[in-house]
Amino acid sequence: MKITAKIITRTAILLALTIAVQQMKVQWLTGPAINAILILATGYTGILTGIIIGIFSPVMAFLQGIMPLAIAVPVIMVGNALLCLGFYWARKVNNLVGITVGAIVKFSFLSLAVNFIIQVPPKVAQALSFPQLITALIGGVIAVMILKYLPENE
Repeated sequence: MKITAKIITRTAILLALTIAVQQMKVQWLTGPAINAILILATGYTGILTGIIIGIFSPVMAFLQGIMPLAIAVPVIMVGNALLCLGFYWARKVNNLVGITVGAIVKFSFLSLAVNFIIQVPPKVAQALSFPQLITALIGGVIAVMILKYLPENE
């Protein structure tokens, strides 16, 4: 992927949108919205943009006090990157397969991580488990609907 001014600009805009959306602070609103942005970034601008936003969003959430547990930040980063990678790889079949694979991989990793890798309070473990599957699926569907109306990349 050639990094152009257009890609840098789109990445910056999507990252700014991510930071703005995080201010809602309600998981059932922010979760689908952030996941939609990750899928949208991956589908429209490329895998690198999706991963960059997926890495920066939990860092920004931590710095803003939205995600108070520093130990969960790297786990969320990896989960976001896996969502983007799963979507990018499996969308070659079709977008719905991409969404499903990405969401399942993210959910599986986060669930395993909060149960076996890091120690977090039960409420955090619960928030980083099944709700992640649902919010990733909803966000993915939203993103694919938006992608249909965006022009093809040059």
